[in-house]
Amino acid sequence: MSQLYTTPEAAEITGIKESTIRSWLRRHPEVFQIDVHVVVDEHGQKLWTEAGIEMLRSRRTAPKNATGNDAESDADDDAVDFLESLLETDAQALALEYWRQLPGRVLRRIKLMREQPTPEERVIVANSVRAALNAGTNHLLLPVYQPMLLGRNDDETE
Repeated sequence: MSQLYTTPEAAEITGIKESTIRSWLRRHPEVFQIDVHVVVDEHGQKLWTEAGIEMLRSRRTAPKNATGNDAESDADDDAVDFLESLLETDAQALALEYWRQLPGRVLRRIKLMREQPTPEERVIVANSVRAALNAGTNHLLLPVYQPMLLGRNDDETE
């Protein structure tokens, strides 16, 4: 495949603001074709092809709008760019916080399932334990795990 460029690199090459490139890509998906102008990698990052760089250059030299009201178009682009930067920052912060809290939430939920299982959870846990034992993986089970805890009290078993 030919050379690929990140959006900051495309901005540097074309002289177009990075936020404007992102705005164009978002607002005009019909213009920028995936795998022709832009390639999305396995992490979701958009990389620009040589054809994409040329398309950006051609958009840069094209009139901004048919009415000739460039100041209004620039103001709209600036507002969209500002909003985009806020959204990106908030989305990143939310994603990080989600991953920070996930392990603790999962462990609390597992503990609750073990201590106070619903009928559905009782069946799921029992099936999982049975499958683990059948596979010879009883050493992988939690050392404090006791099948009796699945909804029965010690008083009831005696």
